[in-house]
Amino acid sequence: MSGAQVLVVGGGLAGLAAATSLRDAGCAVRVLEREAAPGGRARGELREGFRLDAAPYLVSAREPRLRALIERAGLAGTLLPLRPLRLGQTRDGRIEEVPPAGRALEVARIGGVRLHHALRLRRLGRLERRFRAQLDSEAPERAAALDYRSAADFVRLYFGESVWQHWALPILASDLLADPAEVSRVCFLLLRAARGEAPLATLRGSPAAIADALWTGDDLARADVARVAAEADGLALHLADGRTLAADAVVLALPAAATLRVAEAMLAPAERDTLGGARSAPAIVLSLALEVSPVRKATRLRVLPGERGPLACVSVEPGGSGSPAPAGAALLQAVATPAWSGLHLDAADEVVEKDLLGAVARLFPGVEKTLRFSTLRRHPEAVPRFDVGRYRALARLAAVQADLRAQGRRLYFAGDHRMAPTLEGAVASGLRAAQEVADDLGLRVEDGRAGASSPAPEGA
Repeated sequence: MSGAQVLVVGGGLAGLAAATSLRDAGCAVRVLEREAAPGGRARGELREGFRLDAAPYLVSAREPRLRALIERAGLAGTLLPLRPLRLGQTRDGRIEEVPPAGRALEVARIGGVRLHHALRLRRLGRLERRFRAQLDSEAPERAAALDYRSAADFVRLYFGESVWQHWALPILASDLLADPAEVSRVCFLLLRAARGEAPLATLRGSPAAIADALWTGDDLARADVARVAAEADGLALHLADGRTLAADAVVLALPAAATLRVAEAMLAPAERDTLGGARSAPAIVLSLALEVSPVRKATRLRVLPGERGPLACVSVEPGGSGSPAPAGAALLQAVATPAWSGLHLDAADEVVEKDLLGAVARLFPGVEKTLRFSTLRRHPEAVPRFDVGRYRALARLAAVQADLRAQGRRLYFAGDHRMAPTLEGAVASGLRAAQEVADDLGLRVEDGRAGASSPAPEGA
């Protein structure tokens, strides 16, 4: 069905990945974005030469789909190669370097990890091989049979308490803002499957630049979609301003709650239950533009949940080529824990900033003396949560949607809540939705993983 009209609601990376793939397949695609510009939660701003992204994003050098989208946007020379990071974490108020890989002897070097516990990590490779058929980053619901145990119980049982407290827990709580007590072991295993032992890094520019490059003149900003409805010859989007747009297929690349609001009248009960049961973690991000960098290399600091204070992680990037800060300066971004953020979403800016700046100063004494300016961002729904039971819910959702697609419904969902709480997860969800549309319309789309695996960060 070449030339099919597809409407994509949501101009974030998920929506634009879906739109780009479908355009390449020959569809007439229009993206609708409620805000004035695309980018979604990745949208930032430029101020006094500092690039203030919405959050300090991590990227795995192993994940090819984000790289392929960057290349499709013509930004490989701008955003790549990846900018390497030095990893560290706190222990008893001190900062200690953390090896990038998860090999047993390297984990044994992490402060607080007992050697006999670290050596048990040799079992992890065998377990991952046993579960390989179920751990599919393109269809995470295939791991539903494994989704009955928390990551905490899994790691403690197989590898010991010290490996959980000082290795696995910091990764989940700091990188994903996951709830330590409730996050599913599937989330941990899928993260391992996606990242493996590849180094973590950052893009050499804003992820919002990808959205800007993929946005076309046919796309529509400031388009607030009120609802989607079935019509005799397809689907219709009803906008809040009274306009109606017709389509052969609609992709809702929105957070779960927004998807439920827009599509509720068309959803099956199981879909309403799954979308309504989705949970997310809030986050408050403090960005500090510094005259002088407190570190020599780009650094990602994980703050252990047992440490006192409001911080989940801190990212510091000295100025220079590929950095969000001008030469000689630095950008520091501090992300508060979901628990602390939830309690302070409505607190006065000066109160929030004072507490977060004080916590940062305890890690980097004197940093406040080099402060040029600061900005505060509040994200009530920063990242989706993948707690125990979520993958079973996603499996039910996938089964119901497959039945409805077979009956001719052409409504599709995308967004990181479908896949993983990462930039890569958002892109993967958009590509998956595009593949479903193409399958139903008899079209062929590219794999979305061109270029094989991403190269290691420069200097890694």
